[in-house]
Formats: sequence, C-alpha cells, structure tokens
Amino acid sequence: MHDDFTYDTWTMILEQAYVTLGGSEAHGIVIGLLCAGVADDDMVIAALGADENDTGLRDSLEAARRRITEGSAEVGLSFEPLLPDDERPAVQRSRALSEWCRGFVTGFYFLDRGTTPHERSEIVTEALADINDLAEASGTVGESDLSELVEYLRVAVQLIHDEVVE
Repeated sequence: MHDDFTYDTWTMILEQAYVTLGGSEAHGIVIGLLCAGVADDDMVIAALGADENDTGLRDSLEAARRRITEGSAEVGLSFEPLLPDDERPAVQRSRALSEWCRGFVTGFYFLDRGTTPHERSEIVTEALADINDLAEASGTVGESDLSELVEYLRVAVQLIHDEVVE
C-alpha cells in the first residue's frame, strides 16, 4: 500500500500498472467516479483501463479512495486535484489541471452517459459545465490564476459530491 500519495507516486503506480493516462487525468477520473457515487474498485480499474488482476493497483486505489472519501467528508474538503508539485513550471501544472478536469468529467459520466442536464440540479449542471470548459482550455494560465482555478475546483467538486452522493 502507498501512503505517500503524491503526483509522482501516483504516476509511478499507474506506469507499473501499464495505465496510459497521466497522473492528473487518472486522479480526475477516480474523483469523478466517486462524485457520481461509484465506489467500486472494479469500476475504477475499468475506467482507468488497467488490469483488473493488478493487486498493487487495487491496494493503491483502495488507499487513495479512503483518503479522498475521508477528505470529502470533512467540512471544507481537504481534497485537492492531484497536480505536479509547485516547484514545477506553471505551464506543466496548468496542463495537468486541464487533464485533471478532462478526467473528472470522464469519470463522472463513465456510467451515466444518458442523463440529461435537466435531470441534474442547476448547481451540478453548472459546475460540470465549468469543469468541462476548464478541460478544454489550453492549459496555459499563470501561477496566480492556477491557484484560483484549483480553489474553484475544490468548491465545485464539493458541491457536486454533496448534491449527487449525499
């Protein structure tokens, strides 16, 4: 089990499991699935395109999901999109944020492709649209804008989670 859940550690876990997604995108998929109410490891592994028999990945996903769900249960949501460290260039982190958003939307709709926006609350519909717009952004924002976007995502994801799961 991996207690050191950093971008680099997660990326290494994914590479060892032959998952072709980047660390941020894969993390976004996992969070999107959790916010859609999917907490099944088999579904997460399928969404990541990983080998269902990879026990190392299963252990890592279980630990990650536990940390994420514990964080989302706290007031203020301790969750953060998994991005490269702050020491890395803002351009790299910005692109990773766009990838994270793409993963989130993919994960959220992984099993729920048939639901129309009218079947969701206005808050969820707007938050998903905003996250989708960020996913389509070029991934070239400055450091201060990046911090604001991360904070917005934290709130948007919390709202989605609270509306859908609870």
